[in-house]
This record gives sequence, C-alpha cells and structure tokens, in this order.
Amino acid sequence: MAAWVVNVARPAPLPWWGDFAAKKVEETTRTGLAVLSPKEALEIFKAQSALFVDAREPDEFAQEHIPGAMHISAEALLTGLDAAVSGLAKDKPMVLYCSNLACPKSKDLAQGMKELGFTALSVMPEGLEGWKAEGGPVEAR
Repeated sequence: MAAWVVNVARPAPLPWWGDFAAKKVEETTRTGLAVLSPKEALEIFKAQSALFVDAREPDEFAQEHIPGAMHISAEALLTGLDAAVSGLAKDKPMVLYCSNLACPKSKDLAQGMKELGFTALSVMPEGLEGWKAEGGPVEAR
C-alpha cells in the first residue's frame, strides 16, 4: 500500500505494467546484437540461411529443439567457449535462442561469441516458446 501511495504521489508515476518483450528486445539490442522475432527466424529457417544455436541445458535440448539446431550450452561461457565453438566459421549467420523471454542464456552466449569475433549473430528473445507459438517445427531426440 505504501508503494502505491508513493508511486501515485510522484510527478511521473512508474507504470504498473511493462512490456516485458519490448524491454528484452531493448536490452539485447543495447549490446549491439541483432534481434529477430520468431516470425523472422522462421523465414530464415525456411530459407536455410543460418545455423540455429540452442543455448539451453543439454536435457532441454534433448527434449526438443529446432530441427538442425546445434547445441552450445550457455555454461560453455564458464567451461570454455573457445572449445565449444571451435570449427564454426565466425562470419556464418547464426540465430541463438533459449527457452523464452525470461531466459538470458541466448543473449549471454551471443555476447560471449561476439567477444570471440563472431560477426553474424542474431538473438531470438522469445526463444523456443515463441518459436512454437509462431508454428515453427521442433524435433526431439
């Protein structure tokens, strides 16, 4: 109740509801990474013009993932990202994703890869959840 009173008394009250998706996109673009909507990513998938990279945990990847996606867990940032991405062309277009808007792993992994010199990285902040909502295919192992 006290927070509500203080907020209402402010000359410019803070919004009670925020656009979480817009904030996530803004947060990602501030890092210099490109952002794709699930719809845009689906078009890239259909054109087969990028490698999709799943940044979730291995068990999540095993349950389901975008067909043809490569798995690079965001934990590689701690255990040796150089080894995890060795052999990948640094200029190859890649779309990184994780679970959903609440998941920071794809953005974190993309930042780590960018620091290693990867130049064509895009992040799909809505993740696999947004992908499936857009009608994107998934496969399980």
